Amino acid sequence: MDGRNIKNRRRIKEQTFSSRMRKGPVLLILALGVLLTYSSSSSLTFAHASTLKSRALKASSLADLEIITSWEPSDPSRFNPHTGSLLAPFMIPRVSGTANNTKVQEFILDYFAKLNATSLSGEVEYHHDQPIEGDGDKSHSKKHEQHQERKRREREASDQLFRRAPGTPGTGWHLEKDTFVEQTPFGPKTFTNLIFTKNPNAENRLVFAAHFDSKYFPPMGKKPKNEWDGGEDTLPFIAATDSAVPCAILLDLAASLDRALDQSGRAEDPRETTLQIVFFDGEEAFEEWSATDSLYGSRHLAQKWAQRIVPRTRTATGRNGGSTSNNLDGIDLLILLDLLGAKSPTIPSYFGSTSWAHQHTISIEQRLWDAKLHGAQALERKNRAQEEVDEEEDEMDQLEADEPLQGFMTTNAPWGGIDDDHRPFLQKGVPIFHVIPTPFPDEWHTLKDNADVISQEVAEGWANIFRTFTVEYLQLMTPREHRRDEL
Repeated sequence: MDGRNIKNRRRIKEQTFSSRMRKGPVLLILALGVLLTYSSSSSLTFAHASTLKSRALKASSLADLEIITSWEPSDPSRFNPHTGSLLAPFMIPRVSGTANNTKVQEFILDYFAKLNATSLSGEVEYHHDQPIEGDGDKSHSKKHEQHQERKRREREASDQLFRRAPGTPGTGWHLEKDTFVEQTPFGPKTFTNLIFTKNPNAENRLVFAAHFDSKYFPPMGKKPKNEWDGGEDTLPFIAATDSAVPCAILLDLAASLDRALDQSGRAEDPRETTLQIVFFDGEEAFEEWSATDSLYGSRHLAQKWAQRIVPRTRTATGRNGGSTSNNLDGIDLLILLDLLGAKSPTIPSYFGSTSWAHQHTISIEQRLWDAKLHGAQALERKNRAQEEVDEEEDEMDQLEADEPLQGFMTTNAPWGGIDDDHRPFLQKGVPIFHVIPTPFPDEWHTLKDNADVISQEVAEGWANIFRTFTVEYLQLMTPREHRRDEL
């Protein structure tokens, strides 16, 4: 299926320039707890194919899930597209090289700077003990005591999930700011990738990434083409799903796991696998999507890291041995988020070599569903409230218990590989878990990709999924002497 047919099926307007090709393998689900295997087939084949071994991650209990999903940031409105502390700052046109793009960069940098200031204090704070409203009678007092006891047990269990040595200061987040100038159809423009690493001494990284720029929409009909500047004169394309919400999810991931990643041993041991978060600039094409007009930031960073030689005490992913290797070899898995935040996404597995990650994410969704912490459930509760359906709480609980999982991940075969920021890394052998829906949201690359598209419940559901995935992955990859038996 060619790009033109795909665009026609999605009724994309003429100013949509990106063409993303699809072809792909069939995914089979294997039971959780069995060693996850992977197919040798792939929707995109390159000379430097990854030999990453599949991971058999151990599932967190439902009680652990309640703890993980309660970690800060606790602001329930953080994904509100108008006022949310994490999402609202991204809800502006932010074409690469523009003042708004710089404004978003400054917000991201300030956000991590504040995390560092808090983390480096060496204190662990909890904000769970909120008073319960009531009439002050004995029944209320007993309920309040039960609430306090439950929160105390949660705090103890949280300490067991990631034990932090008394008085151990936080490591903070290490910043790598990758700024460069590259030629575009509108002349040279400045791009900046922002890379945050919890433990820069760690030789291995679990990488989450998303692009923070938005697509340039030329002011058609407002001035002649020879006067377009490729930036400040863009039409007001907000790019809520593409990719404001994914970026907000990454901020949530950093804050919610910030203290957990400061546990004793994890900060100083180079054998550790750490969390790295990447914000790419310049994913979007300025005119027609091509090898040179797209993926500006990811192409630059992949090449830069391929040329950076680092010492190594162990092999990162089995791709290359030896005492030194390039910086890409330290990436255990790159998880790229894109086009998230709309209702009812369907995410297939695009690469056989990382189908284990897709399968494990399905298992996470099922456990979140069983714990009534899934975003689709929260959205359904909201819809029912809006419809003024009067149901008793226990009846709602029973309904959710009986309802089959309505997950975001699907076992259906994908349309095929999608050209995105993962491609420069995939071509160099980095294992990729691409989290992007097919079909794309109907509003993709239209001016309607704005606040009206966003479901806060779905965004929070994604945040819970990625928190859980990260916890379970890093527990597996922790050196045995630092690992907790519980996970």
